[in-house]
Amino acid sequence: MQKTALFIPALLLAFACGSQQNQKHNSAQDSIKKDSSLAASADTRPAHHPVNRELNDMARYIAGMTIEPGSKLNASLLSDKDWAAYSKKMNAAFAKYDSVQLKRMKPWVESELSGLKTKNLFYPFAGADILNAYTLFPNAQNYFMIGLEPVGTPPDFAKIQKQKDLTHYLNTVNQSLESIINFSFFRTKSMAVEFHQSDVNGTIHVLLLFLERTGNSIVDIKPVAVNTKGELITYDSFSASQKDTVKNKGAQIAFVSSDGTEHTVTYFSIDLSNGAFPKNEGFKTFIKNSQADVTYIKSASYLMHKAYFSDIRSTILANSRAILQDDSGIPWKLFNDDAHTVTLYGAYTGTISIFPKDFQKDLDDAYKKEPGKSKVKNLPFGIGYKYIRGESNLMLSVRK
Repeated sequence: MQKTALFIPALLLAFACGSQQNQKHNSAQDSIKKDSSLAASADTRPAHHPVNRELNDMARYIAGMTIEPGSKLNASLLSDKDWAAYSKKMNAAFAKYDSVQLKRMKPWVESELSGLKTKNLFYPFAGADILNAYTLFPNAQNYFMIGLEPVGTPPDFAKIQKQKDLTHYLNTVNQSLESIINFSFFRTKSMAVEFHQSDVNGTIHVLLLFLERTGNSIVDIKPVAVNTKGELITYDSFSASQKDTVKNKGAQIAFVSSDGTEHTVTYFSIDLSNGAFPKNEGFKTFIKNSQADVTYIKSASYLMHKAYFSDIRSTILANSRAILQDDSGIPWKLFNDDAHTVTLYGAYTGTISIFPKDFQKDLDDAYKKEPGKSKVKNLPFGIGYKYIRGESNLMLSVRK
């Protein structure tokens, strides 16, 4: 087994959350490493951005997107009738998402967030939602995401075909997307089932799908971990990662956007509750040293309103220059002071029915009674638990 420890400053130059599970290894997963010789001959991006043709074709297949000629994917995969139906469904879903959601989000991002420059975005309680993170912060270089969902491994389509599980695989991926596409958030309980399937075994499948569907191409995929010193460890293979006893396991995907800019997204499967996080000194050091000075929080189950998530809440407040969140993130009372410049967006219409105790009267008052102090502005799209436009809220807090 080969592993390499990198201090965070080195990570930031080249790269970018939770339970672990034992996963079966296969030879295709063992061979995942950067190989510029696999770059697509038909790819038009600059040569210094070595898009990995094999990985990119795999990601496009998961996304239900057209595969360019010359693919090394098995021809039977490309001619599969179930994949063709899946592709049609995906194209329709994302065309609707683009027309309904993105056409409203992108102008708002340009108007309200273009001045919020950050190289490194921190997204706790994220699940696999690189879709919203990338849309809201397209210029970030590195995205650090944390969730309870397992990381997983890239699919072995040869094995899936041999076991005649392709239809099941595609149905599971499609099922995992329904809530994020239709309601703007992942259902944690659903993901706990969907991301523990034998083939769709973690967030990596959906991360790859979203990266392709947002116009990016895959450069590399690495299994990673953070050790007790707060250093990022990279592995040659997913099997090597699984055999190591180091905790804080994750996966790092290097990708290039349509304008040729290189980015990374690193997802870690980490427990952020006070029962685990305060003892995880290595990962706390990693967060502190990452220089991820902007934090994004959405559909976070109001966990940081609770005493048993106070440590991650304090960590975010101490390390973030700016926080963009909905009302399910950090309580409003911790921002309603002279230390923060706050802009409220949209409307506060209370919580959904499963979180009745998390209504914030002071936030409601800020929206309704103190416009001069908190400056409420329009939010032209729906997001979070109250995903219907006109019922959603976001708050941007910038520390003075």
